[in-house]
Amino acid sequence: MKKSIIAILMATMSLTSFAQNAVIKGKFTKILPQNLKADRVIFSKQEAGGLSPISMATVARQDQSFSTQVPASDLNAIRYLGYNADQYPVYMHAGEELTLDAFDGNVVYSGNLSKENKVFADWYKLVLPLQKFGHSNKGYTIPTERLTATLDSLAAPVDAFVKSINTGNEAFDKYVKFMLPYSVRYDALLPFSSGINFGRKDEYPAYFTDLFKNERYADKAVWTLPFGFDYIMTLSFAKHIIYNSENGMASELVLPEISNKELLSEVALKAAEKGLSMDLVAFTTNSQKYMLTDAQKKTMSILTDRAKLKVAGGQTINFSYPNINGKTSSLSDYRGKVVLLDVWATWCAPCIAEQPALETLEKSFEGKNVVFISLSIDTDKAKWKDMVEKKKLSGVHLFTNNKGPIVTDYEVTEIPRYILIDKEGKMVSFDAPRPSDAKLKALIESKL
Repeated sequence: MKKSIIAILMATMSLTSFAQNAVIKGKFTKILPQNLKADRVIFSKQEAGGLSPISMATVARQDQSFSTQVPASDLNAIRYLGYNADQYPVYMHAGEELTLDAFDGNVVYSGNLSKENKVFADWYKLVLPLQKFGHSNKGYTIPTERLTATLDSLAAPVDAFVKSINTGNEAFDKYVKFMLPYSVRYDALLPFSSGINFGRKDEYPAYFTDLFKNERYADKAVWTLPFGFDYIMTLSFAKHIIYNSENGMASELVLPEISNKELLSEVALKAAEKGLSMDLVAFTTNSQKYMLTDAQKKTMSILTDRAKLKVAGGQTINFSYPNINGKTSSLSDYRGKVVLLDVWATWCAPCIAEQPALETLEKSFEGKNVVFISLSIDTDKAKWKDMVEKKKLSGVHLFTNNKGPIVTDYEVTEIPRYILIDKEGKMVSFDAPRPSDAKLKALIESKL
């Protein structure tokens, strides 16, 4: 009897949970380079000109199936499911179950569709011919005249479809009527990223030449699109790099064309954060004039300082961490000495393998103006301290707890990592050779 009651309670709880949430399932096939298939789908929301991940669902290797639950906090709002440029909008209500099958640019919505998801289902049936160009791994092989014909054939139906949207959900209808025409432009531009080229300027269809001429990025609402930043960068690449054969990067060439100042500040900041420049110091310094808020100005200043770190002769950023005795040591304490930073962890086998060579290197510079600072990114302080003491490791040892400037400003994403700084606190090498490489010793000697 007790078992029956427990089973009933568990079933009731499961049904209650489902009623409060929603489920998206289906099959997702995305062909990646080297003919690999995407092993996951990302559930995201729109944020800052792009998408911000909420959760991830694994794609089964056998049949490409997946299933993900949509929490209550993400119901009654447009969210996105996909991978890389293949992102498909969904709008889930409590208790709904949606099946979404996507392959090679073809996406099918099925199940008991809400009015909102019915809009998306019908939309992707309409634009399937265009999807084949930018969302298929062989889209670039389709003749360019077919892209032109496809765009011409879709112009009137797309316009009529967008005008006909009327789900009764006023906020949804307004946003989707804004988003879908931009999604056509973005999908039309995607083949340029894969190498499509119409040849001479006079051979380009009017669809693209008109877009190149007339898009002045006057509407700041572009930043609310899930592909807002990518749309701007892809259009700039197609126009400046492919069509005009200009030298430079799309991120740099597009900024003077963005007429909306709020949009301009957001685009410049995101391009700087992504490092989209051949000369990031010049780019971040020059982009400071586009910043409108104090927060933006502060962020751009930080990005400028970080960019300078990567350039030989650039000013370093100070940091302070506790040493083996619990006292704080800072990089600035060693001004006047050549400093080698060794970023490591007790669990890092390649780091441990380099320690004998590092010890030998330190001994070779005894009595000279060189200091060796080892910064652990361990989060287990006791384990770090125990290894340093048992192995009697030489040099200055600091504990970062995988936080602070060494992780953020110095962009430590892989270890071991070695950074060489001169006596004046200027950068010598942002990513120096390992101690086992004789080049590191020679580099240190050159700065004494």
